Amino acid sequence: MFRIRISIFLSVFVAMVGLMIIAPVMPPLIRELGLSEIHSGLIISLGSIAMAVMAPVWGRLSDLKGRKAVIVIGFLGMFVSYVLFTATMYAGLSQVISGGLLVVLLIVARGLIGMFIPAVPSAAQAYIADVTSENGRAAGMALIGAANGMGLVLGPAIAAAFALIGLIWPLYIGAVLPIVALGIVCFLIPAQKPIIHEKPPKVKPFQKGLPLYLFAGLATMLSIITLQVVGGFYFQDQLSLTTKETARMLSVGLMISGIAMIVTQGLQMKNPKWQPRSLILFGAVLLLISLALFLFFINVIVYYVAFFLFGVGAGLMMPGFMAGASLAVAREQQGGVAGLVASVQGISAVIAPILSTSLYQLNKYLPFAVVALVVMLMGATLLFVKSRSKINENTMIDS
Repeated sequence: MFRIRISIFLSVFVAMVGLMIIAPVMPPLIRELGLSEIHSGLIISLGSIAMAVMAPVWGRLSDLKGRKAVIVIGFLGMFVSYVLFTATMYAGLSQVISGGLLVVLLIVARGLIGMFIPAVPSAAQAYIADVTSENGRAAGMALIGAANGMGLVLGPAIAAAFALIGLIWPLYIGAVLPIVALGIVCFLIPAQKPIIHEKPPKVKPFQKGLPLYLFAGLATMLSIITLQVVGGFYFQDQLSLTTKETARMLSVGLMISGIAMIVTQGLQMKNPKWQPRSLILFGAVLLLISLALFLFFINVIVYYVAFFLFGVGAGLMMPGFMAGASLAVAREQQGGVAGLVASVQGISAVIAPILSTSLYQLNKYLPFAVVALVVMLMGATLLFVKSRSKINENTMIDS
């Protein structure tokens, strides 16, 4: 069981690093190519759309073909896509290709990366659902969340380290990592028989018990991405920082948040007593406290405390909504629901940057205020549905 868990952890970690390693070097590379910020936005956004569309497809395919097979396909696809993306970028920097053709090739290559990356977390989450009991599901999903969190923290750090050699070097690493992960998967993860042998039953986003957890996932990911996207602008304006001071402050803050997230999920793996609703609700409270600190204080120490609370809150909510969604469907639908969860993350990556930056232009407090409102609405809905369920159960007993 240990080798399965470590293999799944490394698989999701590599997939997340593959996603995050591009982001820090894209702006300078785009300018080196003589392209505009709009081109950068198109390349990244269309890749996120591809993730959102393909995640459910990979999840359902893992039900039909097996979890390991889909993870292997995902890493092979990531490798080929990264080679294409890196080769295109190199050709652009060498001025072999330019203009519209360069933009189209970069969009296609980034879209392919976005298509294949969700194969790994979708199948990995379904695999964890297969090998854990209902009581241990939240602890199992904490493993996936911890891998996500570590990739979120170390992905940009790896990119920054290799960018010191050359701006394109992080892309070389992005191409190598899937092959390394592929070897680990092939040797350490035992192949499982497909859960079903016919067409998998479709998981519908609005089927009973599922929408709340998908909503919780959306609220969690919107919060995380909003902080990443507009945090730099906000803290620079609030604290009157220089560009370098802002970059340093945001890097430290996000690292504190990422470490808090990883530690929280690591503790959750060892203590499987808390169930999905409790994790989500307690995490939501901590998230709201952190957002309040961002909104109502102008102090760097308070902001670092807020980053820590934000990481703990997100670290509780992530395994909560993953486990809740998994427990809401049948065994033969685990791949499908894992795909939906990954799709929600992709949708958040499309919506959050556009929404948060648009709101920031209207008022610098609006992005965090709107995120807080979404989290409050999600928590209130979760409490209301739970209370209503208890009332219905008591009515049935009285009858």
